[in-house]
Amino acid sequence: MFKDIQKKLLLKYPLLWNTKFVPMVAIGLLLHLIFFGLGYLDGTIDFSNRNNLDIEVTCILFGVLLVVIVIILWLVNYFKNNSLKSFYSKSKYSLFYEWLQIFVVSTLLITFYLPFSVGKQLHQKSYYSLEETTNRCKTIATADMFIDGSFAETEIDSLASGLIDSLGNVINQEKIDSINNNNPDYYPESVAAAYTYKNHIIFNGKKYNQFSLVNRNTFEFTVISREQDSLNRIQIQNWLHQDNQAEVKKLMDSYLSLIREHNLATNLTLDKWFDIVYKAPEFDEFLYIQPYMREYETDNSYNSYDYVAKVGNGERKYSKYFVQQDVLKDKYDTVSEAHTDSFFKIEIILGFLYGAFGLSILIFSFRVTSGKSWLIALVSTGVINIVYGIFTAITGVGNMYAYLILFTILGIIFYFFLIYFNKKNLQLSRIALNLFLWSFIGIIPLIYFIIQEHYALKYDYRMGYSYNSPEYLWFRDHILHMFSFNFILAVLTLFFLSKIIRNWKGISED
Repeated sequence: MFKDIQKKLLLKYPLLWNTKFVPMVAIGLLLHLIFFGLGYLDGTIDFSNRNNLDIEVTCILFGVLLVVIVIILWLVNYFKNNSLKSFYSKSKYSLFYEWLQIFVVSTLLITFYLPFSVGKQLHQKSYYSLEETTNRCKTIATADMFIDGSFAETEIDSLASGLIDSLGNVINQEKIDSINNNNPDYYPESVAAAYTYKNHIIFNGKKYNQFSLVNRNTFEFTVISREQDSLNRIQIQNWLHQDNQAEVKKLMDSYLSLIREHNLATNLTLDKWFDIVYKAPEFDEFLYIQPYMREYETDNSYNSYDYVAKVGNGERKYSKYFVQQDVLKDKYDTVSEAHTDSFFKIEIILGFLYGAFGLSILIFSFRVTSGKSWLIALVSTGVINIVYGIFTAITGVGNMYAYLILFTILGIIFYFFLIYFNKKNLQLSRIALNLFLWSFIGIIPLIYFIIQEHYALKYDYRMGYSYNSPEYLWFRDHILHMFSFNFILAVLTLFFLSKIIRNWKGISED
């Protein structure tokens, strides 16, 4: 079938025939289909096991090896001598269309990871609907308050921290800063760490110990927004504050149902769990439930009659009771992220596009110049970067390397057009053309980052600290926009440049 297609292309579209575009696109699509299936297999979640099936690294290494082999075979067929090449009908933009075909093939070959990641995420997402995932994650997240949830930070003690005086008057902050700035050991970054925090919280007018269940956090899942997560935590706090034992038991029972559904291990029962944790009204004498399975107890464990109140300085020790909360959280965290993460991230897409652009330009430049000039240009590129790197290290000027590379690229472009317009020897400009094609896409990013670096850290001598200027923050926040614009501009530049290259190839060899 491919032979018949190639024969028809030779007669009607010789450029497509020479680049082997049709068979290479078919190979690329087949590669994507295979890796989609491998990704879907890798997305299998075993809810009863700590480890999932993980073939991602193996598949990536296999994919890289396969792509390298395919590219080598493709280039051998693409570059081999073809007696009919001189008789192709060439339009003034034929070189651009040829590069475009090389770019499409390069993109299909190097982006095999994208269908792999899509297949993986699609499988992980298929286990439960978004609504069901949210409900289950809420159960796991809120139940963590009764297992091993962290404790929330309490309020700053303003009096102990020196922010107010004994009468409750606010101390002048400028006066504090003036005193501190004269202290050689003072660092503004350490101010927050020097504050003293209260050892209690106030909830609905009642005082609770900072290590009370009421002050515990819920576990965060991406399917639950921060606002909803806060509301869920407040709901549990209200249950404790109002001594609503029925709702607490209902939550625990729902959680244990998930444990049983996924065949996870625990030595807890509903009654036992409630009995060792629910210690109204203060909720500060409870047992820590071990959030993972252990085969034996260690010195850090304590028996079921010791309470957390007897453990000083916030030291954490566990009881003999356990539940595989770590496995449950990990598995549902994976499903949660599969629902909330986008299939494609613009950073990754741009990275692959730039990678395909670089590969296609290397192939295209070899095609329009010669192997000898291409190799000389490659060696020259390495030597230039080494010399500039050493010079930058010696001078110690951070931006020196970027300036040197930028001016070198501009010099190469100027030199090429000087030869082109003066109709000088073709041989002299082949190396310059290779360097030109490889580097012109870097002009805008280099200028962008040089300007961004100019607006980097500023030092405020009055306040005594460094800060990032608004201009620097603007440049930092628009990096993706710059790279997107730069890629589009590079393709347009190549479109017009292809006509110049076509005319350049007509310059005399003498």
